[in-house]
Amino acid sequence: MERFVRSCRLCKREMEASPFTMCRECLQDSERIRQYTLSHPHASVDEIAESTAVSYSKVLNMIQLGMSTKKPAEPTSQQ
Repeated sequence: MERFVRSCRLCKREMEASPFTMCRECLQDSERIRQYTLSHPHASVDEIAESTAVSYSKVLNMIQLGMSTKKPAEPTSQQ
């Protein structure tokens, strides 16, 4: 019988079949980010990454995938 392997939605690493779409590490990271953004709703992506010890790219990816209450920042134009 073949084992069923899927990829984590966030980090794309292979993981065993699970009812979750993320691996255990990404689930833990997403919970830390969720908790932090609930108490710091205006924190920047840099602040979230530094305070939660989750990489900037992973935090940004979670935001872009809609896995965080944080909204992506609008680009600013400086003139």
